[in-house]
Amino acid sequence: MGRRGFGYVATLTVLVTVAGAAGMYACEHGVPGSDMDSYGSALWWTAMLLTTMGSDYFPKSPEGRLLCLLLATYGFAIFGYVTATVASYFVARDADTDEGEVAGAKQLAALRREIEALRHAVEGLSSSGHAP
Repeated sequence: MGRRGFGYVATLTVLVTVAGAAGMYACEHGVPGSDMDSYGSALWWTAMLLTTMGSDYFPKSPEGRLLCLLLATYGFAIFGYVTATVASYFVARDADTDEGEVAGAKQLAALRREIEALRHAVEGLSSSGHAP
């Protein structure tokens, strides 16, 4: 997971969550009909939006709606990235075992050695005159 920059993406996501909650609170606090009455509720709303869980609250101000669109787009992209990273971790881990369903580097190397050994055996038979 380290080579895919997962740590950087996780750190960036925490920063986007904290900053997005602050921005949403600033945009929606005091707007008539808004339920965004504390930073905690803004943080909860932002976290739910970024995890694609959603929320019952919809921004009322134009600035809040724009910020909501940007946060939702980021959350959608990051959700796909995290899913792909976790899946590739498990596929790579499975490929490193001998019982894995996916042929990994170990299995391919073993097949290459076996093919090379068969090639040498065939060449030895054909050079000694025992070829069919």
